[in-house]
Amino acid sequence: VAVTRSCHTSIADLNELSDLLQAARTLEEAFAVIGRAGDRLFPGSAGALFLVGEPNAPLEAAASWGGPPPGVFLPDACWALRRGRPHYAERPAAGARCDHVPAAPPVRTLCVPLAALGETLGVLHLASVDGLAEDQRRLAATAAESVALALANLRARERLRQQSVRDGLTGLFNRRYLEEALDREVRRATTARSTLGVLMIDVDHFTQFNDRFSHAAGDVVLKEIGRLLRESADGTGVACRYGGEELVLVLPDAKAEDSRDAAERIREEAKRLALRHDGRDLGTVTLSIGVSVFPVHGATAEAVLKTADAALYRAKREGRDRVVLVE
Repeated sequence: VAVTRSCHTSIADLNELSDLLQAARTLEEAFAVIGRAGDRLFPGSAGALFLVGEPNAPLEAAASWGGPPPGVFLPDACWALRRGRPHYAERPAAGARCDHVPAAPPVRTLCVPLAALGETLGVLHLASVDGLAEDQRRLAATAAESVALALANLRARERLRQQSVRDGLTGLFNRRYLEEALDREVRRATTARSTLGVLMIDVDHFTQFNDRFSHAAGDVVLKEIGRLLRESADGTGVACRYGGEELVLVLPDAKAEDSRDAAERIREEAKRLALRHDGRDLGTVTLSIGVSVFPVHGATAEAVLKTADAALYRAKREGRDRVVLVE
């Protein structure tokens, strides 16, 4: 009877895990669900969910329970990932112990690869001093299937979302996202009685640059400028491709002087970029930048963007390679 109750409890916990994962909106929510479920599904065992990142990059623990997870490790350190099927090490001193499992203290370990939709996502790792019975190993394999499918769906959903708001060439947010983000930041700044800097940026003589080198070389320039803007955003700002060679950087809590200084740094750093394409040196690229600040130079998102655009065109009229702050 006790075994039956345990089996029923495991099935109920597994069903709840599956239901919660299907309802998760983000990977972070899913990781939290997995961490909480691990304790219930595998009492007396320590466990962790490790995720595959970039090719040949170390795997890192995204969720854990029952104790600290092993450190990061490379994919080929795990027998389960190499073989593509669960690997149980009953005798840790034997040669079949995964390299990412410490030799001491001696524990029995189970690694189950996570794979779904033709993609290897990571590995479910369990460790127990007393060992893992056959039914626990089957439970781990079933749990891994639910986890892998949920993570694959969440990743696919996130890729689609990113594609809808990101510019494919530069990796910056697109104009559609800018409109939403700028409205949101203006509301936040209004509530906080704060300021908001808006930089409208244009690559000087970009059409002539394309004619001289090629559109592929122009793409290299936009990618590098995009990278520069993402770094300048520093996790708090919003960097967008507005259209063509025009880009926008939104800086929360930035006053006029802060915004102008940020624009000058970007302008100078752009001139120092080492741009090459197809073995050719592309030379120096300059930027013209118009700077506007909410609410000083516009009381709405549309207004502050319009004044930044006017400042940009003034910078171009006055000779380019310069920053103009709205007066």
